[in-house]
Amino acid sequence: MTSVRSFFPAIMGVLWTVALGAQTPAGTVSGRVIDSTTQKPLSGVSVTVVGTTRGTITGSDGSFRLSDVPAGNRAIRARQIGYTPQVRNVSIGAGATATVQFALVPGASLLDQVVVVGYSSQKRGDITGAVSTVDVASLDSRRVADVAQVLQGQVAGVQITSSTGAPGEDISIRIRGEGTIGNNSPLFVVDGVPTRDISFLNPADMASLTVLKDAAAASIYGSRASAGVIVITTKTGQTGKSTSSINYYSGIQRVGHLPTLLNSTQYMDKMEEAWANSGNTGVNPYTVAKTRTDLANTNWLDQLFETGKSQNIQMSASGGTNKFRYLTSGGLYKQDGIVIFNNDTYQRMNFRTNLDAAVSNRLHVGTNLQLSYAHQDKLSSSGDAPGIIRHALIRPPILGVYKSPTDPTYSAADPYTDLPFFANPWDNSANKFEFSSNPVALAAFTSDKRDNFKTFGNL
Repeated sequence: MTSVRSFFPAIMGVLWTVALGAQTPAGTVSGRVIDSTTQKPLSGVSVTVVGTTRGTITGSDGSFRLSDVPAGNRAIRARQIGYTPQVRNVSIGAGATATVQFALVPGASLLDQVVVVGYSSQKRGDITGAVSTVDVASLDSRRVADVAQVLQGQVAGVQITSSTGAPGEDISIRIRGEGTIGNNSPLFVVDGVPTRDISFLNPADMASLTVLKDAAAASIYGSRASAGVIVITTKTGQTGKSTSSINYYSGIQRVGHLPTLLNSTQYMDKMEEAWANSGNTGVNPYTVAKTRTDLANTNWLDQLFETGKSQNIQMSASGGTNKFRYLTSGGLYKQDGIVIFNNDTYQRMNFRTNLDAAVSNRLHVGTNLQLSYAHQDKLSSSGDAPGIIRHALIRPPILGVYKSPTDPTYSAADPYTDLPFFANPWDNSANKFEFSSNPVALAAFTSDKRDNFKTFGNL
């Protein structure tokens, strides 16, 4: 025992030395922010270290303090709505404190921002309703396949939820909460054309996105705008040199934060205890079942999930002259979900063309046409009765995934246990075990293929 006690301080001393050696030298930045016109302190100003996650806000006297700022030459940025952001460069020494002052200039020109609100555009200062715009250019780094996922976390008050997360599954968008009458999904207006479904649109084709939150949108779109409106404009060709681009990315998905399931021994102990605590008399059936030699020890969640894969390729070409502008784009997105086998795949192909020709000074002819094709292998993964994840959570670990080759019902076409449910030797007539099906077998035998072709646009 003495040697063990002396061993731990030595280990802790080594770990402490390693931890200290791994720390990055840091310093402190403090200062004050004032209004350049009134010379009064500004409270609530966001002060951040550019390129890091370090940030704070100013107090009532305009002062701020940033601790643990990595040493070296750093850019400190201060910004607040209604003022032009400012950046100051400071040199920070290890353990030292650097001081920086900001005098923010009122940015009245921010009210001149133009937003799309319907079939036209207006200055933000002229709008009385609740309008939010999304900086589409800053979203290029987000590798998502759906416009709804692009919106996630970008607009205050807009709720984006996914019921299952399965490839190609619908994503719920709520701007004004849940109602009791009619459709609670917002109205989408893409290049002036209204629609309730936006899954066909490739996020890479978006040029601007505006969210109209309140009931004032009904003055433009009528009762369809009762749940809010999302206005999207797509990219168009620009006058000048012709350009072309290609964008490709690939990714993987893994399930996380899974609950810890009982193993076979723990499960049988709890079933035995629950039966005894329920006031039953006679021989405990679970005590008898624990003596069996054919008990499996299956973690059904581990058996069900694998690493998902996705890939996306986007190509476009655009250009134009004073008389004619064009943009053509195509995309292919493929995803294989996190459930084993290939019965939860999704594939979407997009083609879009945007043409505008000036026939004369008073006549323009053009089209904005989108063609999309989607193929989905749908697998029930929700919490309802056919959902395979539900079965993986409640299925007893004492049952194996596969039958024994000596089982009379075994075949190469159907090697899985419990089809039909709990067939001998696991008779469930006494309701001793949870009535569930083999989720691995469900994933293997489910075949629900859905194809959707859509044409969308205007002339």
